[in-house]
Amino acid sequence: MSTKHQLETGITTPPNYFEAIRARASQRWDQLEGDPELAGPWHQLFKQVQSPRHILSELLQNADDAGASEASVSVENDRFVFEHNGADFIEAHFASICRFGYSNKRALHTIGFRGIGFKSTFSLGDRVELYTPSLAVAFERARFTEPQWIEAQRLTTSSTRVEVAIASDLRRREVEKNLEEWLKSPVSLLFFRNIRKLRIGDSTVHWQSMGAGPVAGSEWMALDDKAEQSFLLVRSGEEAFPSDALEEIRQERMLGAEDSGELPPCRVEIVLGAKGRLYVVLPTGVETPLPFACNAPFIQDPARLKIKDPSISPTNRWLLERAGALAAKAMVEWLSDRINKRG
Repeated sequence: MSTKHQLETGITTPPNYFEAIRARASQRWDQLEGDPELAGPWHQLFKQVQSPRHILSELLQNADDAGASEASVSVENDRFVFEHNGADFIEAHFASICRFGYSNKRALHTIGFRGIGFKSTFSLGDRVELYTPSLAVAFERARFTEPQWIEAQRLTTSSTRVEVAIASDLRRREVEKNLEEWLKSPVSLLFFRNIRKLRIGDSTVHWQSMGAGPVAGSEWMALDDKAEQSFLLVRSGEEAFPSDALEEIRQERMLGAEDSGELPPCRVEIVLGAKGRLYVVLPTGVETPLPFACNAPFIQDPARLKIKDPSISPTNRWLLERAGALAAKAMVEWLSDRINKRG
């Protein structure tokens, strides 16, 4: 049944692909429940992503992947609600949130590694609901990748919405604390491809371009037209990963012979004027004394709190070297430009 017909009639019938995906997820859970040794790593990794501080960041990344230009989040009556104006799910995207431990995303500036992003929502409660123009589904903690169709539920008209009933006051306070952190320091929003506007409760974070920066690949960005508090976003060119980094990435992302396509080149980004910190689009727990923030597809630990030690990670070592070179080049060009103008 088409989405147009669903909206006209109010009938909520699952898309044609839904049952096959649900059946595969159910079969996998039957297999896991029959073999606790096999299920152990899944449950262990699932526990590691249970942090309220990651929920908004993960959902924003999914929204950005869907091409959303703006999103909103609120906590009302102990219910967490996230909504964005990006494209509806297609079969491949829906299948990806019904999997765990593997991701087929090649864009390394996205968060889909191991398919864990959407699962962070379970850190707030035991049931996660998803509504789009074509879907009305719920996921329960016990079988967190198996979708259940929500009967007699009207679909949304144009947006994608995620809702979670918050299970405790402690979890509500933790997610509210994270929302406050976003309002105080929304640097991550600069690293998304599409999203520039985020409503948090009654407040709005809106990054706007103030024009080209003083060096190549740079742009002045400001919050809500506050040009006097602008930040300089500098982007490098895209470069292919060296061979040792490619091998490490394939091992980390569990890409085998059946997924032998080329990984894309990548860029690094710095934000001069922002607090020194490393980002993988989302903030890591790694702070630096440097006068800029750095974003790159660093390889992280499963909980995404730190990056893999550069002494044993050729990928992270290469990315940090590129970030340092980018910062040095930008500062030299900027100073040279100022000196030439004065002269």
